Amino acid sequence: MEPLEKKTVLIVGGGTAGLVIANKLQDAFKVLVVERSEHKKYPFRFRVPLFIGILFRSKQSKYILKKEFILQDGRHIPSFESNVLGGASAINGCVHTIGSKNIWKSILDKFNASYSDLVASYNEIYTTSQTESNKINLMFASQNLIDNAFIKTLKNKGIPEGDMNYSDVENCGPIYNTVKKYFRTSVLSLISKKQFQIFMGESANQILIDEAGKLVGVKTSKRVIGADYVILSAGVIGTCSLLLREKENVSIPKWIADLDIGCGVQDHANLRVNVITKNEIGSLNEIEKSFSKKLSMLIKHCLGKPTLMTGTGATSGVHLDLDGDGEVDTRIQVVQFTETGRHGSDGKYFRGESGFSLSITPINPLSKGSISLGKGGAIVNPSYLSRKEDMDILKLSLSFCLKLLDSEPLRNSIKEIISKNILERDPERYIYDNIFSGHHLIGGAYNAVDSDFEVKGVSGLYICDASVLSEYAASNIHSTVVLISDIFSKKFMSNNLYINNLDK
Repeated sequence: MEPLEKKTVLIVGGGTAGLVIANKLQDAFKVLVVERSEHKKYPFRFRVPLFIGILFRSKQSKYILKKEFILQDGRHIPSFESNVLGGASAINGCVHTIGSKNIWKSILDKFNASYSDLVASYNEIYTTSQTESNKINLMFASQNLIDNAFIKTLKNKGIPEGDMNYSDVENCGPIYNTVKKYFRTSVLSLISKKQFQIFMGESANQILIDEAGKLVGVKTSKRVIGADYVILSAGVIGTCSLLLREKENVSIPKWIADLDIGCGVQDHANLRVNVITKNEIGSLNEIEKSFSKKLSMLIKHCLGKPTLMTGTGATSGVHLDLDGDGEVDTRIQVVQFTETGRHGSDGKYFRGESGFSLSITPINPLSKGSISLGKGGAIVNPSYLSRKEDMDILKLSLSFCLKLLDSEPLRNSIKEIISKNILERDPERYIYDNIFSGHHLIGGAYNAVDSDFEVKGVSGLYICDASVLSEYAASNIHSTVVLISDIFSKKFMSNNLYINNLDK
C-alpha cells in the first residue's frame, strides 16, 4: 500500500511562532513557510548574546528593521523588527521568564487549554542543561557586586530571593538568559531536521478563498501557493497588516467583513533610572571605552567563565506588587550600563562614567491602542499611558527605585542618580520624557479566532502568534509566544490528523 499523501500546511512568517509550529508539524504534514526576510542568518559573531546590541545600535542594518512609534505627547521613539529567519527569537530572545500562573490560566482558557499543557510544552522545549540539544537552553546571568547589593537590599526590605522565572509572588534574584555556554539559543535551536520548505524573501499579499468559501492558499509577492491549511504567524504587524489589506479590497470578502482586526494592540513601556557608581563595577560603560577590559572579558568568555557576554546587560531583577492588590504588577531589572537614550535613540550610547540602570517594566498594562494601514505601511499606536492606572504604576515604580537606591547596602555604591531632582519633583514629566518601547507587541487579532485558533468563519485558516494574546503573562513575551505556539501545534495536530487520514 502506498503511503498517504500528506496535506499541505502553509505558515506565513518564519519567526518565533512560525518556526516552532513548522518544527512541530513537519512529520505529520507537508509544511511550507513564507518568510518576508531574505536573510537566513546574520554574521556568526552576533550569536554571542552581548554582541546583538551592535545591530540595534547600527545606523543601517539589513538584519533589523527600525520603525517609530509616536507617544501621546508627540515624541517619537524607536521600535525594531527582526529581518532574519527566526524573528525576534533570533535577535532578542535573551531575557527569559514564564511569568504568572494566574495570567497564563486566563490566556489558556480562551483556547481550552490548561496550565498542565503549558508545563508539558515547557519541559519539552526548555532546559537548564548546557549539554542538551534541540532545546532552548537557559543559564543564569553573570552576577557582580551591584547584583549582590541589589538582592541583599531587597531581602532587607522583606522581599525573598526566589525563582525569577515566575512572577506569582514578590521575589528577587538572578535572571535567566536563553543562552548556552558561549552563544544564544532560540527557536532555531529546536530544529534537529528541517523537513519543511522555506520561501525566503516573499511577502504574503492575499489569502485565497474560492467562491464556495473554501481556503485554497496564499498569493505571495512571487507566486501563488496552494495549501489545505494556512497559519498566520507573522507577528502583530505582519498578521494584522495582511488581514487589514483584505478588508481594504473594493469588494470586501464576506469571510473578513465582520472580523475584528487591529484593535487592542499593546506594548510594554520601558522606563529606566540611570545611576553613576562610586567605583568601577565591570559595567559596559567601563568596558566599552577600554580595549584591555574588552580583551579581558573576551578571554574569560572563551574560557567558559560567566561574563556579561552571555546576556544583553540585564543581570538580576525583582517582581513587585506595588499597588498592594495581591497581584504582582511590575518587574525591575538591574542593567549593567547607563545610556542617555535607549538603543542610542538620541545619537549617543553609553555614558562615560561607571554605572548601571534600573529597568522598569509594568507587566500587564491596561493601555491599549490599534494598528492600521497608511501610505507607508502599518501604523502602530500602542497608546502608551492612555490609562491612568499605568501611569500610577510607573510613578510607584520610580518611588520604589529611589527608596531602594537610598537603602543599604546598595546606597554604599552610588555616587549619583541621574535626573534625581526631576524624578522627585515631577515623576510624571520624567516618565513622559523617558519611556521607550519594550518591543513586546501583542493583540490585534484576539477576537478574530476561536478556541482552536481558527479564524471565525473560515475553515482551515488559523492565527497563532502574539496577535492572539489579550494580556501579558510576563514582562518578556519570548517564552509566551514559544509556548502558545507549541500548545497550538498540538491542538492543530489533534484536530486535523484524523481528518488528514480520513480524507485520503
